[in-house]
Amino acid sequence: MMEEGTPPAEPSPPDWLQFLAGQTGKGMPEIDLHRLAEGDVLMVQTINSRYAFLWHADGTAELASNRGKKRPSGRVRVNGCTFGKSSSIKPGVLFCGGNLEYVSQDGIMIHRTTTIRSMELLRRTAVSAQ
Repeated sequence: MMEEGTPPAEPSPPDWLQFLAGQTGKGMPEIDLHRLAEGDVLMVQTINSRYAFLWHADGTAELASNRGKKRPSGRVRVNGCTFGKSSSIKPGVLFCGGNLEYVSQDGIMIHRTTTIRSMELLRRTAVSAQ
């Protein structure tokens, strides 16, 4: 029981807010998905899996992974990164430390990976600096 005049304890910050606070200023690599072009290949290594996304002109990608039939393959759409165990998402961007979110089966299935450890972008053609 609280004593009269004692302010209530402040609630803990949400999981995503704690995650963001921990990421700020770390200079973690990010990839803007809107800058990917047809034929680019994005390699993403998570704690448990390695994913390869071959980009299409319409913004979808062909997915392959090292986990065979344990993971979806084929045409997917990469949504972005979620923050920690939260469902809050940074759309259109992938970053180390986040969790990759993508959809398969024409948007029916949503998938979230374990934490992204590294990313590598293989450009099909050179992109001019903007």
